[in-house]
Amino acid sequence: METLQENHNDYSHRSQKLAILSACFGSPAPIMIQDSAIIILFAGMLGAGSMLSLVTTALFGIMSCIFLIPFAYFVSRLGYKKSIIRTTGVGTVMVILLALTPFLGETFAKYGMIACLICFGAAMTFYAAAWFPFVDEFLPENDRSRFFGMLRFSWQTCCVVFFFVCGLIIGEKPDLWLLQTIIVITAVLLLGRAYFVNRIKVRETDRKPLNFRYGLELVLANKPLVSFSVYLAFLYLAAQRTMPLTYVYLKNYLNIPDNIVVIISSLALGGTIIGFLCAGRMLSRYGVKKMLLAVHIAFALVNFLLFVFCRPGAFFLVVITFLLILYGFFIAISSVAASSEMMALANPNNKAMAMAFCVSMYSAGLGGARLLSSVVIGSGILSPEWTIGTAKFSMFHSMFLGYGLGILFVCFLLVIVPAIFPKGEYHYVPQ
Repeated sequence: METLQENHNDYSHRSQKLAILSACFGSPAPIMIQDSAIIILFAGMLGAGSMLSLVTTALFGIMSCIFLIPFAYFVSRLGYKKSIIRTTGVGTVMVILLALTPFLGETFAKYGMIACLICFGAAMTFYAAAWFPFVDEFLPENDRSRFFGMLRFSWQTCCVVFFFVCGLIIGEKPDLWLLQTIIVITAVLLLGRAYFVNRIKVRETDRKPLNFRYGLELVLANKPLVSFSVYLAFLYLAAQRTMPLTYVYLKNYLNIPDNIVVIISSLALGGTIIGFLCAGRMLSRYGVKKMLLAVHIAFALVNFLLFVFCRPGAFFLVVITFLLILYGFFIAISSVAASSEMMALANPNNKAMAMAFCVSMYSAGLGGARLLSSVVIGSGILSPEWTIGTAKFSMFHSMFLGYGLGILFVCFLLVIVPAIFPKGEYHYVPQ
């Protein structure tokens, strides 16, 4: 009996290591598109303005919101492992085509870029639908926070090093071919994800024929999961606009050199790394309830401080960088807490669609946040500049202030979060 348990533990630990390696190789491409300044600079070179540049960072979340639930139905039939490997191949092709879009000419290049990003977002959505139930096949309940913390610490470390080096290499005004080279490198690295996932042996016990409508009804009947998902959507709708907006502010309003913007974005990812490293211990020690409350306070405070300190000058640039690092830290804490709660609330008889529903609501907040920011900038509904006494503010400051107030408003939704105010009996398997 002890031998069987030891073998199971060895299998689980080996699978977890392979999963972490797959994430390290697979993360630079989606992070480049979603959170790095690289894609914003690339879009600008293709003729995209501030609005379209922010749209590029929103497409991934939008695609996840639209397609994650139906894709979860297909991956439960096709198989989690097979789905991950095939969609990784499609994603690699799309990133390579993204690097080639400048050859379409000045008129069509930016539209080709958007098309590639949409296709890549769809492929990664298919991957996301398979990832959490795939991990659940070999991840014990008591390892969740530790695994997700170490997983995200590892791939975020790889991303920080990668994009920090990129920032040092590209210089103040990078040539287009240099950004294209970086994009192609991320595509090649993406193949490592498929290689390491292929080495993980799973039984795929959950892959059973399931009626889509019945599966969705099971999800909607899980009220605690639905409540938590709605809360996540509104939290990230208010909180996920801050970092990409700051990069656009630095580049287009303060005219900070491109390489400095990339380095600042990599340092912000460094804050996320530290958060992932600490998340498991902090959640185990203080619990999800206290950490979610701390996340709300930190998100609101950082946005209010950005409203105050976003000014020209070296001192203010250092303060902005520190605030982004702090923001990244709490983004990591909230991410690990959300993943652990999602797996605890998902019914094991319908885990693929249950997790997909939760992630799609999170993605709705993520994509909606960045899309809303781009619409606000493009519509011109905010005054470009305004003053309070001798202090001058821009529309970016107005948005930071609005984000902080929005996050405070979302605090009212904490009453529907099971970890904060548990109600009744429901499926819940915490670590």
